[in-house]
This record gives sequence, structure tokens and C-alpha cells, in this order.
Amino acid sequence: MHMGRLRPQTWRSFLRDRKGNFAVMTAFSVPFAICLAAVAIDHGALYTERRELQALADLAAITAAANIEKAQAAALTALQDNGLPSVLAEGPHTAPPDKGGAVVVTPGRYSADPSLSVSQRFEPGRKPYNAVSVSLKKKGTLFFGTALMAPPTMSAEAVASTSAQAAFSVGSRLLKLDAGILNALLGALTGSQLSLSAMDYKGLAEADVDLLTFIDALATHLDLSAATYDDVLSSKATVGQIAAVLAGISSVGGSNRLALQAIAAGATTNLAVPLSHLIDLGPVGKLALGQTPGGLPVKANILSLLGASAALSNGSRQVDINLGATIPGLAAAKLAIAIGEPMQASAWLAVGEAGTEVHTAQTRLRLTASVGVPNPALGGGVNLLSVNLPLHVEVASAEAKLTDINCLAGRPDRPRVSIAARPGVATLRLADSDTHGFADFSRPQSFGKPRTPI
Repeated sequence: MHMGRLRPQTWRSFLRDRKGNFAVMTAFSVPFAICLAAVAIDHGALYTERRELQALADLAAITAAANIEKAQAAALTALQDNGLPSVLAEGPHTAPPDKGGAVVVTPGRYSADPSLSVSQRFEPGRKPYNAVSVSLKKKGTLFFGTALMAPPTMSAEAVASTSAQAAFSVGSRLLKLDAGILNALLGALTGSQLSLSAMDYKGLAEADVDLLTFIDALATHLDLSAATYDDVLSSKATVGQIAAVLAGISSVGGSNRLALQAIAAGATTNLAVPLSHLIDLGPVGKLALGQTPGGLPVKANILSLLGASAALSNGSRQVDINLGATIPGLAAAKLAIAIGEPMQASAWLAVGEAGTEVHTAQTRLRLTASVGVPNPALGGGVNLLSVNLPLHVEVASAEAKLTDINCLAGRPDRPRVSIAARPGVATLRLADSDTHGFADFSRPQSFGKPRTPI
């Protein structure tokens, strides 16, 4: 048979034969399969490495935000402690080194405002800082593709914010607790006749109450369909309702509960207090009723809370008190108190970040004291010497500003809060005044010569 020429039957037999096809196909496809497997392994490894890089960026941002005064050093330390030696980059386009990463740490301010897009919520460089942005780059690792391509540059970015908040208030404090004067003052403000003892007031002055628990109980007492604390604070309550709610809180002691019940039962004024003038919870107010911010106890002094409520509840913002029977040695003593309109932009107690302010209202006091020295020789207790002392005190509004909150990382038990306070300047005059303009804070008082008859 001639080898160069095959019969048609031979060709047909060869074409119908399927033996050895898989061996041929395998010989052709193995190189491509090996290449695809190498690409898949490299791709999976890069994906895992990219997720690890994002986790490192998140950790560095959280650590830097917790130490915002030393944000760069904190971010570098966090990366190095987790196996990625990094260097500070000069800008976002800086190429990463062959080993390790390049990091850009940018402090700024973050606003959790849902009306803003995610990209607009962080403002780099804006003070006061409350957030840190960390941009991290490193070269990826290739196991099989180094012969075909250069290792790709991977990047990750994270923003972390810290919300340092404190609760504080501003107001006057008593140097001495006198039951008679306090009964007269608080009774005049609430329109009641109180007979509490100095120990009752001392107990109220030394007791604090959790403010969120109080607001939650107040919502139930007022039958409000409120979803958040701010919803409750947008309503009003009388002094009697406030005292009754305070008395019903389980943490209030038995003696304080009886004193509060007496105040609640005796309060006759029906003028409701705008609760927003008393309390400003700041971002805490957006929480749902029953929720509490972790690590931020919000407490208020019971006596101060009652005093501020009573001052706001007096419609005329002026009371006249007869102290002749409460101050020994005085023939007569009359005290008039006028309270100015509270600042509308601030409450008595506030919760917030650095920059939050609280204010007090302007107050005027007029004390008219008559001192008489009786002469027994004249009989009948006739006064030989009578002195009239009209004393006027005007106290300007005071304010306090939360200037700094420093919560040391790893030391939650040692927070540091700085408050800048500007106390009100008081002016004293011993002279007669125009009684008609006493409660008019739109103009200064007019005074005459003091009268001291002998």
C-alpha cells in the first residue's frame, strides 16, 4: 500500500474514531487552566488583603478619634501594633512603599445629619475637631502574577467620630438653709403655704435625680404620646406636676418623697413651665424614651430643679415676702424679688459637646428692713430709735460655657471637663426706689435718697 494515498474508507474510519480526544483537549487546556487558577488565587488573596486593609483603616481611625489631640501618632501606633508599619504620606496621591503602607490622617468635624450626603458629613480641618479621616494605601501581594503584572496599589478610607458630651448647669446656691425664708420664698413662687423644716430642704439640696428617668415618668404622668425625650421637653408642666413626678421616682428617699408630696399638694399656681426653658438634652434628646446614652449619666439636683421651675412658673415674675417673723431682731422685713425673662436660647441645664452654653435670668431684690430698739422706761415697748434700711440688689445674668471635654483613651474613669463661667455682677444700693419700675427690666431703676428717720 502506498503511504501517501489513503483510501476513502480509511479517512472515514479515522474521522469516526473518538479515541484519544480527551487527552488532546487536556493537553491544550492545562496551560490555560493553570493560568486561570493562578489568577483566581491572586484575585481571592487580593480581595482578602483589601478587607484586612479596610479593617486596619477603621481601627486606626477609631484610635485616632479617641486621641484626637495626637491623632497622627495614635493612627501610626495602631497600624504598627497590628503588623503594618506605615509612614505618614504627604498627600492622597503619595505612592506607598514596597513594604508597609502610606497613611494620611486628617482631623475635622463630622455632622450626623441625615439630610446631608455621606460625602458631605465630614468636613476636614473644621474646628472644634470631633472626627478623624484615615486614608491608607499599600501594595498588594501577588503569588503567581508577578511575571505578568506589577503588584496593584490598594487603598482604604475610614472616618471615625467621637461624641464627647457632658451635662452641666449654672445657678445660684444658698450659703445657709433657713427653713422660714425658703418656705416663704418657695411658697410665694408656687402660691402655696409650706411648712417644711431645714432638714427637709437640706435633704432636697443633697439629692440628685436621673433626668432621663424623670422625663420618662413625666411623659407618663402627663399622658403624652411622645417618642423621644425632645418630644416631652416641647410640652409644659406645672410645678405641682413636676414635684409629684419627682416624688414618684423610686430612687428618691422617703423623707424627700414626703417633702415633694407636700410641695405638689400645696402648689396652686396653674401656670405651666416650658420644659425646654429648663432642660436642653442636646443630641441625647433624640433618643427614644427609655433609652440611655452609654457612659453619660444626666443628673439634676432636686432643689435646684424645683427652684428653677418655680421661678419660671410665676406669671408676674415678682413675689413679695414678709420676713419679719423669720429673722430675729427685726421689727419688720419685706423682701421683693423680680425675675427677668430667661434667655430664650439656652436652658437651665444642658447636655452637649464643647461650645454648649447655659444662662441664668436677671434678678432684682428689694429688702426693706425696719429695726426698732424699744425703751422699757417709756412703757409699752415704745421705740426710741427706729431705722429704715431699703436695700436693693441687682444681679445681672450669668453664663457658663462648656469649653473642653477630654476622655482619655483607656481611662474612662478619669474624664476631664472644662467650663468657662462668667458670674453675674451684682450692684447694691441703700436707697429708696421707684416701686413701679422694679419689675420692668427694659429700663434701669431710679433711686432717691435713703430715708433714715431717728
